[in-house]
Amino acid sequence: MGVGLGVVVHLVMGALIDLSPDEAHYALYASHLDWSYYDHPPLVGWLQWVFLQLGGSNLWMRVVPMLAWVLTAWGVMRLSDALYPQIAKSSVFGVRVDLLLLLLSPIAHLLGFALTPDALLMPLTCWVMWLTWQLCQPNNAPSKNKKTSQRLAIEHADINSSRLVTWLLLGLALGLSGLAKYTAVLLALGVVLALCRFQGWRWLLQLGPWLAFALALLCVMPVLYWNAMHDWASFVYQANHAAGSNAWQARKLLLYVVVVIVSYGLVVPWALRNIAPHFFVASFGLPGVLLLFYLSGRGSTLPHWVAPFFVALLPMIAAGVVGLIAKHLRVVRWVLALQALICAAMFALMLTGGFASENEKQALTAPGVGVDEAPKNPFADLHGWSQAAEYGVRWAKEKNVSTLAVTNWTLASRIAWYARPIPVKVVNAHGDQFDIWFGRFVAHEDAIWIDWSLMSFAPPVGDTQFARCDVLENLPVRVAGRQIAHFNLSHCQDWQGPSE
Repeated sequence: MGVGLGVVVHLVMGALIDLSPDEAHYALYASHLDWSYYDHPPLVGWLQWVFLQLGGSNLWMRVVPMLAWVLTAWGVMRLSDALYPQIAKSSVFGVRVDLLLLLLSPIAHLLGFALTPDALLMPLTCWVMWLTWQLCQPNNAPSKNKKTSQRLAIEHADINSSRLVTWLLLGLALGLSGLAKYTAVLLALGVVLALCRFQGWRWLLQLGPWLAFALALLCVMPVLYWNAMHDWASFVYQANHAAGSNAWQARKLLLYVVVVIVSYGLVVPWALRNIAPHFFVASFGLPGVLLLFYLSGRGSTLPHWVAPFFVALLPMIAAGVVGLIAKHLRVVRWVLALQALICAAMFALMLTGGFASENEKQALTAPGVGVDEAPKNPFADLHGWSQAAEYGVRWAKEKNVSTLAVTNWTLASRIAWYARPIPVKVVNAHGDQFDIWFGRFVAHEDAIWIDWSLMSFAPPVGDTQFARCDVLENLPVRVAGRQIAHFNLSHCQDWQGPSE
């Protein structure tokens, strides 16, 4: 029942809102297939290509994350059954505890219909952990009893053959994880830590782990090849992105920790205090969480990056909640009910465009002009982009222009996705993926420039930009009877800046 409820929620959300910036960016991977990409490995794009061929509607492009969420739920329950059998016998609100914790995580739900590399890494984490757990179990050596030694020798050979298959599957799982996101290297670290703890170092003398390593390396060869052809641009970008600002601040860490707790479950810290650490689970979850917490002090992390590590820790968290239920059932129910309200509020705000509206003056502002700045409304970011791209294409045809433009790369992905195949070029280009896909402006080129009121820029006019820009249309974004943002579309002519 719990999985079915999650799928219904994801179907509704996936059908009613436009793609987010990250979703559209990874959807563009599918329409520009390559060995890898500037900011992430290619698996998200390779999987989305199938659904692009089916039309590329919002709902089609959300099939993959929905399937990934279902596989994650199944994988978490299998891990819990193996590591903490008591979880299967305990439930709250009629749902087993581990699945309920997944259902009540706002970030896990977002990744259940919005595809990012982390959405793929969640079920892959479960698979890697399951295979590693099998390899952590001791071998059954042949008996010295002569009457049964031959039969047990055959069984031992079968076990060794089965373990070799498990090793190969583990190599495949790690390779696919590496094709999903670079933080998959922490999964490999978890494998090493767990096997060393349960098997000592002798497992390294076997053939299996080296075959697994070779298979994983073979899987990620496309990423290495692309980077070698592009001056290792992706690795450099990720290193710089992770570094963040130079000054580490405790305030940023504390804020990130609070956001993570709200995003993954108010009961999580309480549950972890109520359970003895499980080395196997901690090997996969703790290194990633600690790394992201540290990097958050530099302002360089996002809450959804924690998702695969939350999934790794989920069996242990659920076991802690089971222990709490025996002593504090009423309090646990109230905390989980509050978490459910947080999820419901998030879904409602996403569907209705948030809580802020543009007043009469704000609704008509020109590009780069602020009038009594409206309250920040992050939920407005989920509406209006498909319409803006449609109008941009319409104006491009009318003005006989072959290019759309935005000022900042963060505005490009949705416009480029919904306006495809018309190229979308970035005025303030800095050598990112959009430069690779669409190139830079050529001398004297014209474009339809699209500006969004909640991240507005002055018209790109000057000696290093266009000679002139004329506003063509003010396009309001209305949701639930309110104007929550607007776009300004302009005809910018005669590019004067650096040329391709």
